[in-house]
Amino acid sequence: MGFRLSKRIYKIAEKAGEGDSIADIGTDHGYVPMILLRQGRISHAIMSDISPDSLDKARNTFGISGLKADPECFRVGDGLDTIAPGEVDTVVIAGLGGFTIIDILQNDISKSKSFSRLVMQPRKFSGNLRYFLYTNGWDIIDEDLAPEGKFVCEVITAIPAEPAEREAPYPEESIIWKYPPEIVRADRELAAKRISWKISSIEEQIENLSRSRADSSDTVNLLRQERQYLMDLLEE
Repeated sequence: MGFRLSKRIYKIAEKAGEGDSIADIGTDHGYVPMILLRQGRISHAIMSDISPDSLDKARNTFGISGLKADPECFRVGDGLDTIAPGEVDTVVIAGLGGFTIIDILQNDISKSKSFSRLVMQPRKFSGNLRYFLYTNGWDIIDEDLAPEGKFVCEVITAIPAEPAEREAPYPEESIIWKYPPEIVRADRELAAKRISWKISSIEEQIENLSRSRADSSDTVNLLRQERQYLMDLLEE
């Protein structure tokens, strides 16, 4: 039986290293490991989720696809608790919020850094996730975009780096973390869609604040600076 999977799922799978072992944290239906094993691109996969019921969806996917997987490959637990330090090469954490991904990684930084590669697809708060990665000693080596329905999803690939901690070049709240120049280079058309949405939102905020009797000049100036940054990105 075939599966109709989104471009987001395929993009996440694409970022695993060739020949890697992987752990898919919050695996849900287990689609990413299934794709990679079908393609013969990875050596083996661990599928982890928070509850037995959640993990049953991945078992069902493997049953339908005809792929064989050792029962030990399906693990119930929270975050990285289900895998040992360095047990796999690539850790995939997709479909969760940016702060949830941060919580998973910072729960045991030394374990998180024992894996060669992180492939993350935050549903929101991607800027905070990028800030966390940078200041806690990961280098982002790839930025990718993929459509899913009406949304444009971000896929961030990072590797451990030195030093273990470093000072950020701009504050966590800076719009540059949310919309780094690399996303335009990843896919200009999809980036333009995301950036245009944000520009429209900023312009609406500016208009609403301009009608207010309160002094919002500082906020309006910041919003104008953010709008200009985004407009400049579209021109790159």
